[in-house]
Order: sequence, then structure tokens, then C-alpha cells
Amino acid sequence: MEKGQRFLVLLRHGIAEDRSVTKADGERELTDEGHRRMKEIARGLRKLLPKAEAIYSSPLARCRQTADWVARAYDETLGVETTEALAPDSEVAAFRELVDGISVRRAILVGHEPTLTRFMLDLTRMKADGLELKKGGCYGIRIDAAAAYLEWMLPPRVTRRL
Repeated sequence: MEKGQRFLVLLRHGIAEDRSVTKADGERELTDEGHRRMKEIARGLRKLLPKAEAIYSSPLARCRQTADWVARAYDETLGVETTEALAPDSEVAAFRELVDGISVRRAILVGHEPTLTRFMLDLTRMKADGLELKKGGCYGIRIDAAAAYLEWMLPPRVTRRL
């Protein structure tokens, strides 16, 4: 990575409990399958981005649990910082402020759909219809002084097999 460049991974949370009238949306947790798959995906992310320096997460339970699996894959050398900028329906301006404030060169941001796709499209100035990350899927975005570029989009099955 050239000097001045940054690399962000936008990661959608893992498989979570279904919506219900008995549990608030923010409290929905990963299912057993969601935990199992996120453990595998997190190991794959470590291979893709071995020098990650920070993890940011939506404050909702399913994202925090996803971010915790990523932190474990990095031997818990990275802390997880929660931020409303990654919450569902967060505004692009709040996301941009978060990205502009990230001082490290390599970071993983855990959030929700369709918010992450909206953020990726805004950062890269791309246009796309029908694009969506599956649960556990991720975008890899390189940012330099001139622009941001989508380098890859990975479905969870690919990352789990790395």
C-alpha cells in the first residue's frame, strides 16, 4: 500500500435472530450458525487484511458480536469501537465523518444492509441497482488522495474458505 492510502473493509454482520415482537431490533443476536460462520469469516478476513489496525462497529448486538469474532481472529490485539455512524439508517454524512476521522491505514467497519452498500456507493461514486451484501459479506475499498475505489466484493462463502 502506497503512502497516504487507506484500506477499509465494510463487513455486514452475521446471521442474526429473526425479528420478533418480544425483542428489540438492537438486541437481536447472532444465531448459533451466525456465530459459527462469523468465526470462519473472521479468520478469512485476517488472511485478506493481515495488518488491520482498527475495528469499528454499529452498536447493535449482532454487529458487536460480529466485531468480537473479528477481534478474536486478530488475537484480540485490536479493540472494537462502537459508533452510531454504522447503525442502520445512519446518514452518509455521519459515515463520511467517521471515515475522515480514522487515522489508521487499515480498518474493518461492521454494519448493516442496505446502509453499507449506500456508503460504499457514496465513497466510490459508483451507481448500482440491486447490489447488496449477504450476511457476512464484505466490500474492500482502497482510498487515496484522489478517490475511493471498490477493489472487491466478497460473499461470505468465499471469505469462509480462505
